[in-house]
Amino acid sequence: MFGTDTRLAENAVTAAKRRGLPISPDIENAAGMYKVIVDASHDPHPPRPTVADIPATPEQLRARIEEQATAKRHAEYVRSVAADYHQPLASAYNQAVQAAVPGWIVSLQPKFDALVRALAGQAKKLPVDLRVEAMDWNDARISAAWEKAESAAHQLDQLVSDRQDMARAIGGDGGRDNELYAVAKLPDPDEQAVFGHVMRDQIGPAIKEWKELRGQPVSRWLHLARSPHIDLILATPGEVTERAAAMQRWRDAIAAMHDAQGRNGAVTAVRQALAA
Repeated sequence: MFGTDTRLAENAVTAAKRRGLPISPDIENAAGMYKVIVDASHDPHPPRPTVADIPATPEQLRARIEEQATAKRHAEYVRSVAADYHQPLASAYNQAVQAAVPGWIVSLQPKFDALVRALAGQAKKLPVDLRVEAMDWNDARISAAWEKAESAAHQLDQLVSDRQDMARAIGGDGGRDNELYAVAKLPDPDEQAVFGHVMRDQIGPAIKEWKELRGQPVSRWLHLARSPHIDLILATPGEVTERAAAMQRWRDAIAAMHDAQGRNGAVTAVRQALAA
């Protein structure tokens, strides 16, 4: 998938180690072998001779030239053979890391949950309007709650950044809105929710406010932690795709409802859209 480029896999491993997650023997072994061929590909030629290296006799010089020629040929052969191993070993390392990424992301969830609970606890002490400019910073209770919420939000940002480093090793999360789907699961659409305008009246406004709070990371996290329509659950890249697909089913079902003729036609159209 990434050819001979192992940088994304290396970043994922660094993030996993930073989080204290287990690194499998397969990854450690593949990394060790990859290092061998990287080192071998830089196997140095013998150094160029200086005046101090001139031997005492012509015979000794000839022997030394032959010796260094042999060493130079050996270095070139080592580099050439190491280059032959570069592609398969890089692929083996990338594949080993890719296999570990979903489990690593799942392992981040308990810490993520703890930070979300801490954030939700402070959210109860803060006003409904979470915009920074709307806060009464002269109120000591608000300032204290905000300070604690800021600490949790900062840790969440760091954790999500590590999750993103892991996710990139298997292709990343995709489009812009997937920033939300990477950490939040929305309700799946069903017939009752579509006709009850749950997206229009509840989920949609929650997403809209999250987008409007761009640039205010603490407020954004507080908003997500408060929302009854959003479950904060870390997603693997594959789960991000599923969450994005669920949102598309919402859109398709709502469009089908509006385009249909009559109630019965709308019900049929919505059912077909949800089953697609």
